[in-house]
Amino acid sequence: MAPEVPPARRSAGVMTPVVEGAGAGAAAVFGALSAARRRRVFHPRGTAYDATLVVHGGGRGAALLDEPARRPCVVRLSRGIGLREPLPDILGVALRVPDAYGPGAHQDLLMTTAGEGPVLRSVFGLARSPDRGHYSSVLPYRIGDGHAHVGARPVAPGPSGPRFSLEVAPPLGHWQEVALLELGRPWDDAASDALRFNPFFTGGGIEPVGALQTLRRRAYAGSQAARPQ
Repeated sequence: MAPEVPPARRSAGVMTPVVEGAGAGAAAVFGALSAARRRRVFHPRGTAYDATLVVHGGGRGAALLDEPARRPCVVRLSRGIGLREPLPDILGVALRVPDAYGPGAHQDLLMTTAGEGPVLRSVFGLARSPDRGHYSSVLPYRIGDGHAHVGARPVAPGPSGPRFSLEVAPPLGHWQEVALLELGRPWDDAASDALRFNPFFTGGGIEPVGALQTLRRRAYAGSQAARPQ
């Protein structure tokens, strides 16, 4: 199966040929690793949940974040390396808002445990439990006219289950809550494993940026193409 490569959003300038070449290599490497493991290279163990994204609204120049709404969504909580509890791991929160921009046009946001400060939010961190620590997209997005990281912070559980504060932070600024993520019914293992999140399923003023995102785009395509269906 040929890898599906979402279209590049912006070029990397004069470095575009170099970055695209490195990205093709990343796709081959991650595809081989995924085929050998017969599942995701990273975040192989996880559980998906029905969820609701409660958007507060604002003026960030992103359709998903600017209009107050309660949006049905899917969240997957996972362990990055796949170590079994109670060992610490790089934990993940993956969020999908289905049909956010029309039929089949989803918004995916992928976050992992990381630091909170301007530099540390780009550095992976370890945690033992999904209700501890802070999560970050690690790589930046263009949101409206500016750059920002997207994050998630565990908060007190609600009546239906775990909850997270969805946050954004400019490069040198503080995290600000933009929505509340409420988890509900868990999915079974087979349905959870069948999910295919991709950080390049995006739109509406939210756009991955930077040369490292090009490598990531290719690596995701290679890994997902090699996974058994």
